[in-house]
Amino acid sequence: MDVSQLVDVYNTNIFWNFMMARQAALQMKEAGIGSIVFITSNSAIRVTENRLAYCSSKSAILGMSKSLAVDLGRFGIRSNCVLPGMIKTVRWQSNLNNCQKSLPNHTPLHDIAEFDDVADAAWYFGSDQSRNITGAELVVDGGNLAQLTPSETWEDFEK
Repeated sequence: MDVSQLVDVYNTNIFWNFMMARQAALQMKEAGIGSIVFITSNSAIRVTENRLAYCSSKSAILGMSKSLAVDLGRFGIRSNCVLPGMIKTVRWQSNLNNCQKSLPNHTPLHDIAEFDDVADAAWYFGSDQSRNITGAELVVDGGNLAQLTPSETWEDFEK
């Protein structure tokens, strides 16, 4: 991997998330309340081959969120992360690059997330329903992160 590629991914996933959270926190501090919600990935915890920049930057977001939770809690500001897994995107629906036959699709729930599932998790962290939750993660991946290996075999992909 070229260093410039790593820097580009880190700038996008860490630097810009920090800048947005920083600006939001300044306004939330004045209000005495607020909720910062980062969208990271289950790849922050269990990595994928040849995705060093992506996976490590997503892990860094978890650390940043926890640091913000500790640093900003006294101002009534919470910070949490949503960790989606595979999502039903246009790429997935068109099965580009065999996305539908990817191992991350084989979850205990036998389904993968849709955009609304991720949005609902983010809404939860932003709502009063989670008023006493900070520095936490909510995984939205059909149970994929909970399992060591998918229960299906490669033969199941051929069906």
